[in-house]
Amino acid sequence: MLYKDRIREKEFLKLARERGVCLSIFMPTTPLTHDTQGERIVLKNLAKQALEQAQTIADKRQIWPMEQYLEGLQEDEGFWEFQAHGLAVLVTPESIRTYRLAHAVEEAAEVSDRFYLKPLVPSLQPKAAYVLALSQKSVALYEFTASQQLDLVDVPDLPKDFSDATKRTLQRDRAPAGRLQGDEGAKVLQTQFLRAVEKAVHPVVSGSNMPLILATTASLQAIYRSVNHYDLLAEQSVDSSVEKMPEEELKQAVIPLVAELRQMRIQRWVDLYGQRKAESRASTDLATIAKAATYGQVSDLLVDADAVRYGTVSDQGKITITEQRSAESYDLIDEIMDRVMENGGEVLAVRKDDNAPADLMPIAAVLRWA
Repeated sequence: MLYKDRIREKEFLKLARERGVCLSIFMPTTPLTHDTQGERIVLKNLAKQALEQAQTIADKRQIWPMEQYLEGLQEDEGFWEFQAHGLAVLVTPESIRTYRLAHAVEEAAEVSDRFYLKPLVPSLQPKAAYVLALSQKSVALYEFTASQQLDLVDVPDLPKDFSDATKRTLQRDRAPAGRLQGDEGAKVLQTQFLRAVEKAVHPVVSGSNMPLILATTASLQAIYRSVNHYDLLAEQSVDSSVEKMPEEELKQAVIPLVAELRQMRIQRWVDLYGQRKAESRASTDLATIAKAATYGQVSDLLVDADAVRYGTVSDQGKITITEQRSAESYDLIDEIMDRVMENGGEVLAVRKDDNAPADLMPIAAVLRWA
């Protein structure tokens, strides 16, 4: 099982609003506990870099508690026992927050008057999905993670199987009053079974931004889709009986489906950009996008999650670019992204393996008006 921390958009925006002395540290990690000593050394070195930068904007009374937070984290045996593929450490003189990430991140130590948050965006929109494996004899909900693992999800009140939901041993059992017989009765009972499954699954997946992939026979798929209330139920599915399917086989069947869903989302964005560009409602110019984001004009933003452009953005949206990183500057793309989300816009962060169009990198925007 991968030990990761989920971050929701509401929490992300709260972090984006924080102002003061803000240290943002990102580093790759491994779920294998035997390598934690090396990871602690990496954190120690990144913390040293960050604290040295902080000296230009903070006094000793502010730096000392941040130093104590970071030293305490390095020495926390319980914390390092369970890691994922990436780690985010966000520190102020008043607090320290950590996020174990399902995706790998590059090493970074950023200091400014606000947090550097762009590496967290893939956690808001992971290359992941829920997988609902259904058969008459078993029901299981999995999370297919960004690290391509299947994690079993605990679902309260989830029926164990057909009999648990219907109180019938077989679909074609004769009812006490002679009802629910034959094919018609079987379909009624199947619907009852799958409605109970959907009722249990929906509260668990609701509120996430992950698609739900069905893994079951065509007949059970059709019925489940008829009772489903989750907006992100994918058209793609594992069209097979999963009654005796090993988890590894199920995982291999899901991998190309998740990749396809990701590419479809990116292509929809590119198509929208093309439509709006013809209407003078699209831009790849950093200065134009910064101003538009400040005034709530950006509806959809595409960003390179690994690209950094240092500088500042004024309250009026005017950018000042700096050649080098400093505690007085920050990542312009990160700040623009935060402003878009604050104004209700959608952000799609991509990485090299997403194969997004190079001419839209490192940032592109669709505007609400020309």
